Amino acid sequence: MCLTFVPVELLLDILSLALQGHPRPTDVLCVDKSFAELGQRILHSDLRFRTVRQLIRFSEERAVLACPPKTLTISLSGGAASFDVFLHLAVALRRCRMTLTMLEQQEGPHDQTAQQQTQVPLDLLSLCLHSHTRNPSLEHIYEALSMANPKTFVWTGPDPAHHFSTAIVPAATFYLFRAIRTWSDITHITLTNLAFPSDDLGLHAPLARNVPLLPVIPSLRTLSIGQATLLPPSSIAAMICLPGQDHLENIRLVDAYSESIWGPRIRRRDVERAAVALKKAASEEVIAKVRRLVRCEAKTERIMGGDRVEGTLVLD
Repeated sequence: MCLTFVPVELLLDILSLALQGHPRPTDVLCVDKSFAELGQRILHSDLRFRTVRQLIRFSEERAVLACPPKTLTISLSGGAASFDVFLHLAVALRRCRMTLTMLEQQEGPHDQTAQQQTQVPLDLLSLCLHSHTRNPSLEHIYEALSMANPKTFVWTGPDPAHHFSTAIVPAATFYLFRAIRTWSDITHITLTNLAFPSDDLGLHAPLARNVPLLPVIPSLRTLSIGQATLLPPSSIAAMICLPGQDHLENIRLVDAYSESIWGPRIRRRDVERAAVALKKAASEEVIAKVRRLVRCEAKTERIMGGDRVEGTLVLD
């Protein structure tokens, strides 16, 4: 059958599969004019970058996108990332924002200043890559991520699940959580392989006792943190106890440690004790809230040493 007579809905499905697995998607677009028109919309609505070079080439283009992106994914093989990956991400998001501005101008006159300050709304912003302790440009993490406004955000480490590694180094975590505070639409957050700031004498102060991990974000429903070190249970408790923190549905801590991986994992009772210390007058109420929201789990065991909890999944 000639592709000209294939229904558009079916052709979209065919193109989506072809583009998703093709090492050079532009080759698919060159097959036919209809492929180019439909394929560009598919690619631009679901931006995927598998190499830093792809991200750079996209950010260097000045043409308006076929449509605003709905998702943006950076998944680097082996997690290899240059120091400037977030600088390139910021430029890529500016290109996306330019498309949004053009569409708004076509729909009618708007305040230009307001347009220039608009974040790029995304259904999903997903990262699978390493950050680097010695990277002098980690502030680009905040600059880039604060240009987006995702509903779902994921940053995972690229190593196998059984390999305990740190993909989000402490300074990167500092800038990441600064950026999260700017997201008004964020609903679901998943972070793995991260270490929280801990050096009292460093530029990025550690999480102080009883300081909430995040402020009240009305849209936020779930927070999942896995393979984390130096996470104070009191910061989780303080977040839960904030006035107006009524929309959270679940906080999941998997292999989360208050110190190093050689110490004990965080148990739910650790968060309960910290919450009671904050809200002594309403201890029963706050314990019930912690038990409703917090789930602590053990997933990855060390070959030897550390906090061993064989046969136990949930850590109460």
